[in-house]
Amino acid sequence: MEKINKLEAPASFPFPFTPYPIQHDFMSSLYEVLEEGKLGIFESPTGTGKSLSLICGALTWLSDHEKSFRDHLESLLKSSDEVTSKGDSNNSDPFDWLNQQAEEVASRQKRAETKLKLDLLDKYQTKLSKMKQASKQRKTKGMQEKLPTDFQRYPDDPKRDNAVKIEKDDEDELLLEEFNASACEDNSDDEISQEEKPETTKIFFCSRTHSQLGQFIGEVQRSSFGNDIRVVPLASRQNSCINEHVSKLKSLSLINEKCLDLQRKNHKTTAVSSEGKTTKKSRKSGGSSSCPAMNRNKIQMLSEDVLSEVQDIEQIVRSGRKSEACPYYATRAAVGDAQVVVVPYNTILHKGTREACGIQLKNNIVVIDEAHNLLDAIGNIHSAQVNGYQLCHAHSQLVQYRDRYQNRFSPKTLLHLGQVIFVVAKLIKIIGGKAGGNPDSAIERVLENKIFTLPDFVLSAEVDNLNLFKLLEFCQSSKISQKLHSFSALYHTVVNISKPVVKNQGIRAFLKEMETKNNKGSEPKQPVEQEKTVTPASAPEGGNNPFLSVMAFMETLTNGCEDGRILLKRGLTVGKGVLKFLLLNPAAHFRDIVLQARSVIVAGGTMQPISEFQDQLFLSAGGKPDRISVFSCGHIIPPENILPIALGSGPTGKPFEFSYSQRDSIPMITELGRLLTNICNIVPAGIVCFFPSYDYEKRVIEQFEKSGVIKQIECKKKIFREPKLSSEVEEVLSAYSACIRRTKVSSGESKLSGAILFSVIGGKLSEGLNFSDDLGRCVVVVGLPFPNIKSVELQEQMKYLDNTVGAGGGQRHYENLCMKAVNQSIGRAVRHKDDYASVVLLDQRYLQQNRQKSLPQWILRSLESHENFGSAFGSLRKFFQERRSSQQSQQ
Repeated sequence: MEKINKLEAPASFPFPFTPYPIQHDFMSSLYEVLEEGKLGIFESPTGTGKSLSLICGALTWLSDHEKSFRDHLESLLKSSDEVTSKGDSNNSDPFDWLNQQAEEVASRQKRAETKLKLDLLDKYQTKLSKMKQASKQRKTKGMQEKLPTDFQRYPDDPKRDNAVKIEKDDEDELLLEEFNASACEDNSDDEISQEEKPETTKIFFCSRTHSQLGQFIGEVQRSSFGNDIRVVPLASRQNSCINEHVSKLKSLSLINEKCLDLQRKNHKTTAVSSEGKTTKKSRKSGGSSSCPAMNRNKIQMLSEDVLSEVQDIEQIVRSGRKSEACPYYATRAAVGDAQVVVVPYNTILHKGTREACGIQLKNNIVVIDEAHNLLDAIGNIHSAQVNGYQLCHAHSQLVQYRDRYQNRFSPKTLLHLGQVIFVVAKLIKIIGGKAGGNPDSAIERVLENKIFTLPDFVLSAEVDNLNLFKLLEFCQSSKISQKLHSFSALYHTVVNISKPVVKNQGIRAFLKEMETKNNKGSEPKQPVEQEKTVTPASAPEGGNNPFLSVMAFMETLTNGCEDGRILLKRGLTVGKGVLKFLLLNPAAHFRDIVLQARSVIVAGGTMQPISEFQDQLFLSAGGKPDRISVFSCGHIIPPENILPIALGSGPTGKPFEFSYSQRDSIPMITELGRLLTNICNIVPAGIVCFFPSYDYEKRVIEQFEKSGVIKQIECKKKIFREPKLSSEVEEVLSAYSACIRRTKVSSGESKLSGAILFSVIGGKLSEGLNFSDDLGRCVVVVGLPFPNIKSVELQEQMKYLDNTVGAGGGQRHYENLCMKAVNQSIGRAVRHKDDYASVVLLDQRYLQQNRQKSLPQWILRSLESHENFGSAFGSLRKFFQERRSSQQSQQ
């Protein structure tokens, strides 16, 4: 985009209400970072309106930027008209006609280019206006044109339920697509042609979960931009498919493959004859392989509706069901015309997914919310592992597939397919198995786990003579994963493996020999190799499509030599062996985003330590130091409404040190029980107590039951525990909330004063949930949740940071992992300016200055350090007495 005059942050922003000073400062700083094209790190505590500040600040800049660009073009056009009208009037040298002609040609050319851009903008705005008007008319009529569809014609058609299976007389659909190295990208999804559009800047907003993205869109709808902005949310097929026969599948990979299978017959127009020649294939109409929601006109209309009104993905899916148009492809088709695209993390952070969705980062804005675990998220997205079962099943499927169709493949395809089989066989070998062997067979010599660098692993696996980049291009362009899955579903391919012969030894061998000699007249019984047939259903470890995992692991082998490590875990059997890629340098996969995007914003409630984002993310990804901008603000709640306490000992004076070696001691747990009993006596309403792990929480509760602490606590608080199943979280939270409301209403009739919720740091309740007001008047954090220092993955990460960041980088990373988890748990309590809560950090190590420096600033400003329980208990009692008095005076 052309360079235009620099924009200054406005004095006021279109906020739904008068913003707090920290919110105004946040928006002003964000506006400047976007205008200057910087890399921003924004920290704003949970409950300070961070999402709304992001929306109003970013959309104000986008609106001003678009207006400024148009004004700039109009100004250029006006100035070029003035130059042309002057003509020869300013030419004092009549003999300088050559320069004059050159200037006039350049001026006319510049004017023509500017006029073309303005006309394109006008044409585009007219198109958008017509689109919005058409969408409004459709909504006024009630719904789109109602036509009988396949959903209505075949409500219970069994053929549709098995649409993924391909008829046996049409095996051409199972053949690999011809590999063309110069055109490897699959453009079959680009259903709607892209016409020429003016230069525009988009904002890509990312967060971790679809619920958080839904909340963001809800904020946009309630803002002053709700009626004018074009917002498009993108989601996976799992969240947007309206074909019940597809969406009912549990696996995302199966949903993706079935969707593509339903479309395949409509796209393929060639077939390969038995002689290997490519012939023209007649296009089938109808059939069980087409999806009734894939109607081009209806998808186009739904796409226009998405652009005309801000909707979250659930609203779009409901509209898709009503209009019988695919929401997945409708939203993808709308990306080109969107101003804001709302996506989950992996869509932006994974290059392949980004390109498949048609997302172009160049000169656009990327905003990543809830970015406190961004480095870990990048590592998880780009790490991969494959086990022995998956390798053995994939190898068997590949061999059977090749043997069945090898006479119909071109020599080039057959060569690449053979290379894929070769790689899988070598991966089986390196974990101690044999290609075609039994995944349940024991490994003769079980070795210790081993870590490889990428070059060492490629050499050890004996695949260094192959071009893995080309091989992956072949896998993607030939759609081998989809073909294998369809082949397996059609023929129920099995893994033909031999059961290992177990020879008798010692006394059993002697007795067996004697029995054979005594039965000379009878036919001797020889140990016979028994053939064992394993299907995907009987071997869940292999999965329904094991080649997907194999291909994901192969892709990791193309990373930079120093960016990752391969962990080899050998099991007692071949199937239990695991190959895992560990990404050590997340910046390697963030580099394209940093270098291509106009500006990148990472925001969160607790972004400490900020140096981690500066060093390991932006600078390592190629960002320049002067391009990085940091903004951090305090909390909107007054300091007197929060009481953080670092406590070093319990009621009897026993020191609290919940280190891994000491936390299981009975006296320590007993002292913890005494403290919680005392806290329950003075803290009203709800208490949330966080433990370092699920196992430790279980051991503590068991000891509490034996010692009678549970009964003492139940005299004041009803006890709830964090469930291990995600499906039960909502039920527990609802019961916890209902109990607190009930006890508050009947405070004079019931002995209970509220409830206590035992939870786990880093668990299901430590992030993304709000324990505001009475739900969280006190947050107790037991110990420090350090990760397992003996973990091979963690040790490799620490070594890498020591070598790249500098001495001590690994240890700082280890401590940061702990304190970031603590900070997330702390942030669950206070959520608005009138809220109040106490935070009790139980461990002597919280009294250390270096630990306290890692706490959020809004906690540090009010933090009290107490060696003894008595003084801490007095502060806690006084805090809640003052809050109670303040509330009574206001009533």
